[in-house]
Amino acid sequence: MARNRQLILDRYRPIAEAGTGGFGTVQVAWDTRIQRKVAIKCIGLDEVDAARVASGDPSDAADPFDARGSTWKADPDDLDSPTFSDDDETALFDQMGRSVSMFSDDPSARSLARVPGLDEARTAALLSDANIVTVYDFEVQGSTAYLIMEYVDGITLSELLERFDDRLSLNVVAAVFAAVSHALEVAHDNQVLHLDIKPDNVLINRQGQVKVTDFGLAVLAGTSGFGAAGGGTIGYMPLEQMRQESLDARCDEWALASVTYEMLAGENPFLAPDLVRAEAAIEDAELVLPSLCWEELDPAVDDVIFCALDPDREERYDNVAEFAEEMEPFLGDPKRGARELAAIVGYADEEEADDEPAPAPREPRPPLRERIMPWHRRAAARVFGALGSAFVAFVALGNIPQASGLDNPLFWGLLALVALAGALRPHLGALLSYSALGVALIVQEAPAVGCVLMAATAAWWYFVGREGDAEANAALTAPLGGALGGGQFAPLAAGLCLPPARAFATAAFSLVVAAILAAFGTGSLLGWDAPAHAAVAFDGAGVQAVLGSMLVQPAFWCVAASWPVAAFACAVVRRRRTRAFAVFGAICAASVLAAGICAAAWVASDGLTWMPSVRNLAGTAVPVVAVLLVCVLVPGPARYEEGSEEEEA
Repeated sequence: MARNRQLILDRYRPIAEAGTGGFGTVQVAWDTRIQRKVAIKCIGLDEVDAARVASGDPSDAADPFDARGSTWKADPDDLDSPTFSDDDETALFDQMGRSVSMFSDDPSARSLARVPGLDEARTAALLSDANIVTVYDFEVQGSTAYLIMEYVDGITLSELLERFDDRLSLNVVAAVFAAVSHALEVAHDNQVLHLDIKPDNVLINRQGQVKVTDFGLAVLAGTSGFGAAGGGTIGYMPLEQMRQESLDARCDEWALASVTYEMLAGENPFLAPDLVRAEAAIEDAELVLPSLCWEELDPAVDDVIFCALDPDREERYDNVAEFAEEMEPFLGDPKRGARELAAIVGYADEEEADDEPAPAPREPRPPLRERIMPWHRRAAARVFGALGSAFVAFVALGNIPQASGLDNPLFWGLLALVALAGALRPHLGALLSYSALGVALIVQEAPAVGCVLMAATAAWWYFVGREGDAEANAALTAPLGGALGGGQFAPLAAGLCLPPARAFATAAFSLVVAAILAAFGTGSLLGWDAPAHAAVAFDGAGVQAVLGSMLVQPAFWCVAASWPVAAFACAVVRRRRTRAFAVFGAICAASVLAAGICAAAWVASDGLTWMPSVRNLAGTAVPVVAVLLVCVLVPGPARYEEGSEEEEA
């Protein structure tokens, strides 16, 4: 399908490029299945990686660690600290809920072990917190790996510091600090070291909520609490990380302190063009006292932040929780800060809109046929089956003396049984409900009519009805549609949903049902008086008499003949499964039904007029319009796959 060729992984519709992250670019996309925005990190694999993934050979992994700007990546072959064990991988697989797994023993799956971005998916799968960007999935297709993440609609802390430094307050600093420190505490509690805390990896959404992202460098700490240095960003990593020493939670503590110092002092003194000068900047840094930058900031805060920034990690706080406990009393109110952040993000959106020469086009809403999932159709079939079966059973049970009466427990028990059967297996619900109606006719002294209905039900169910839900629901359309004066729904539904032979047989069976229901009072195939005959004993002799008079009227047979013909015509045209042919099939069926009521009007008026009554016109027009809307807006069982490819090629 041409439209699907534009989707990422046949599911995600790209909207815009959001920027770059560890190893790749980040796309904002629309998830056509779950109907939500997501962020997708697209990681280009080199030819070696792509070939390795395709062949299932994990031994030939290309080095995924590329130097990019001031971001430094270590060679993973030099790392001797613990990484993921097989047990760890299995646990991660269980948490991610993946059906195809990168963590299995299959060679092709194991070949993903060193694909860039996979470690991020594995690590983030361990973490579930409001202050951490959720990772939904990880897949490799062709020469690209895709990391599917939660979409955060807002700005980064870098943008906040660059564009809105004049709106920075201690409340804002408190909100950011509290969120990032909490996220790190959660990560460390799960033995995860982030190792790349920096303003670019701190996101702020429209609600003022702060989230940490990009676990591309994160590692699992060993039982000793230490992990391996996999890289980092100059200016936001301590000496031990640059020197590729074993790391612990105090590495992230230093990075958090660096970000906090930058927010308070307005600059980062540890930025440098290379590692050598970066080490010197940390060892010889002349730091401005943060308290001098804020009139309302207690000077005691200087000792706290300098302790967390100490080059010697043994002199720092033991963990991020201790640092946060000491730091937060000096800052503002995080809740007020969140509200201020929400206002800043909103102002940023307005500013961007003002800078644009023209308003950005509104994001197109996916068409209805793309929003309807297979489970929607299955659920609708079950609901319709339960409703139709219960409706027929309600009338039938109300006319069986042993079960009648709204205060009779047997009435409600049998009704519930039929409705449950209709929900689980619509064809069983149809069989039970129509059989019950046949029994009701027999006990109400209309044995001939009851026997005809039961024989017709048995024949239809054996040869057609038991084949599937569509056949059963098409047959249940007659009583439901007829109760509302729309009996013409029955042949249209059969023609639209079934193959020609089954459509013809189901329409013929629906005709029998509609004629019997019409004999309850109205004498018209287009509708029957449901309210007047629900749970009220009908006169069996009267039913037989009305039915007999209907069968001798030529006008009745004009309408009756149109039903199976219309269903068959629609089904024949619908064999080519496109929306255009679905609409054309419905129009063909509508033409046959219209000819039927016009012929009936001609016969009933002794040739005086072809114009049917207003009631008959409305009883035909409403079902036709409804079916046409279904054809245009809602996909069929095959989702028009073949037709869409032909139309859009």
